[in-house]
Amino acid sequence: MAARPSGGKRGGSKSGPSIPLWLLLALLVGLALAVMLRCKLTPKQQGKPQQAPATREAPAPRPKTERKAPRGKTVEPPMAPENPIPGRTSAPPPRPLPAAGRRTICLVIDDVGYRQDLAEEAALKLPRETTFAVIPFLPYSEESAAHLRERGFSVILHCPMEAESAGQWKATPGTILEGMPGAEVERILDLDLRAVPGAEGVNNHMGSLATTDRVLMDHVMAMLKGRGLYFLDSRTSAATVAYEAARAAGVKAAFRSVFLDDVDEDGAIIRQIDLWAARSEREGSPVAIGHLRPRTIDALAYRLPYWRSEGVRVVPLREVVH
Repeated sequence: MAARPSGGKRGGSKSGPSIPLWLLLALLVGLALAVMLRCKLTPKQQGKPQQAPATREAPAPRPKTERKAPRGKTVEPPMAPENPIPGRTSAPPPRPLPAAGRRTICLVIDDVGYRQDLAEEAALKLPRETTFAVIPFLPYSEESAAHLRERGFSVILHCPMEAESAGQWKATPGTILEGMPGAEVERILDLDLRAVPGAEGVNNHMGSLATTDRVLMDHVMAMLKGRGLYFLDSRTSAATVAYEAARAAGVKAAFRSVFLDDVDEDGAIIRQIDLWAARSEREGSPVAIGHLRPRTIDALAYRLPYWRSEGVRVVPLREVVH
């Protein structure tokens, strides 16, 4: 009988193929290079605030069409609006609370008379409840007033009054000056009203000095009382007594709450429009004053429809005075 072979167990385990060391090192180096390359291409976001997405309330783009003043008359550059000096403001008189469920605002556009084309554009783009304040004795004062009245807008006299700073204004034939006697006030106001036919009221153009003179304001209000006209105090001075003088004389009156375009920039004007509309929640019919400028017209035409959809209604100035 043949002898059985000796040795290990039958069917013993076989060792798997081994990975060469050089191949393992190559894989590790490639992985490290890939990680480094990804880090370089990925921007670092830590510590940087993310930019908020644009909303639908972003300012409307400016039109590319160039506006030109009509030919045939010399148009003076408009004066800068005269606002209360920072640090010298005071709280305006309280307004009545708005009626329940009724939010209203009042819009007045100043400085009409420099450009007829802008008056016509505003008549097309702004609500019929807008009130326009016309400066007398400008190249387009009478034409603009007539054009606006024919289209159903209210027109008031934007009466020039003396300012504190001599560099901010220049006297015209229709300027009311500090200390002016009553007979002269009556004569000047009569000239101004003749230059803006159909005016149903008056507000002050500049006037940071004149509106602080109580005797002078009493003369002005006596004239307006006799004509059945109302008064809007533009509040170009924190020390104004014009509104109080009007109420004391029995003249229907109101006062300005917001200037819309101290900064002649789309976004800034829209923010002021939103502030103005928001105030209608806590006071009755706040009055905003803007100026007859392209950006102001465009911003109002863009933003007012939104607030109208929110239940805020524009009303004429004649409905706000009391």
